[in-house]
Amino acid sequence: MSTTKPQGTIKVRTRDVIFIHWFNAFFWLVLVLTGFGIISGDFVRLVPAFWPTFMQNLLGGNVNLALLHAIGGIAWAGVIGVYAVLNFKRVVLPFLKNVLVLTPKAAIADLISMTITLAHLFGLLKNLKVPPQGRYNGAQRLLGTMIIASSLAIASTGLYLFLAPKLLTFSTLALYGELFRWALVIHVSAVLLVLLGLVAHIYFAVVEEPESLETMKSGNAEIAFIQHHNPLWYESLKKEGKV
Repeated sequence: MSTTKPQGTIKVRTRDVIFIHWFNAFFWLVLVLTGFGIISGDFVRLVPAFWPTFMQNLLGGNVNLALLHAIGGIAWAGVIGVYAVLNFKRVVLPFLKNVLVLTPKAAIADLISMTITLAHLFGLLKNLKVPPQGRYNGAQRLLGTMIIASSLAIASTGLYLFLAPKLLTFSTLALYGELFRWALVIHVSAVLLVLLGLVAHIYFAVVEEPESLETMKSGNAEIAFIQHHNPLWYESLKKEGKV
C-alpha cells in the first residue's frame, strides 16, 4: 500500500446527497423539538416542564403541536422515501452495501474497530492499530445500521400513532390500543437511541475529523485524508482511476 501523501481533493458527494443529508438534519431537529413538547405528563417527561409548556403555548395547544409534528414527520419520511426510490441504484444501493452490518462476523469486526478507535481517544491501546477501513469505518457502519433500522421504526410507528386514532375505533378491539401503546414506546425509544448516536456523530464530525464535515458542505474530500483514514476505499478509488 502506498505511503506517499497525495495532494488535492476528490468529489465524493453530489449536490443531491448533500441536500438530503441537511434536509434530514433539519427535520430531525424540528421533529425532536416538537416531539419533546408533546409529552408533558407528570408521570412521563423527557425534558424539563418548561419546554412542553412553551411549545404548546406557542402553537396554541397540544393538539396543534401534535398535528405539526405529524405533518413534519410525514414530510420527512415522504421526501426521503421518494428520493430513495428515484435514486435507489445510483445512491441508495451503493450506500447500503457500504454501511449495513448484516452478519455477526461484520458486526464483530466493526465493534473491534470502533473499540480501538474510541480507546485511542483516551490514550489507550496505542499499541493496537485500527484495522484498514473502507469508505465508512466500523463506528460509522454500526451507527448507520442502527439509524436506518431506527428510522424505519420511527416512521412506521409514527404513522400508526397519527392515523390509528382517526381511522380505528379503539373500543371495538383492545388490540388497537395495545398496539398504540407499544408503538409509542418503540417510537420514543428509537428516537432516543438515534439521538445518542448523533451525539457521537456530531462530535467526531466537528471535533475529531472536521474534514469529514467538509464533505457534507462542498462534496469534496482531501485525498490524503482518505488515504490515511480509509485506506481500503483509497485503494478502491485507485483501481477505478479516480485518484
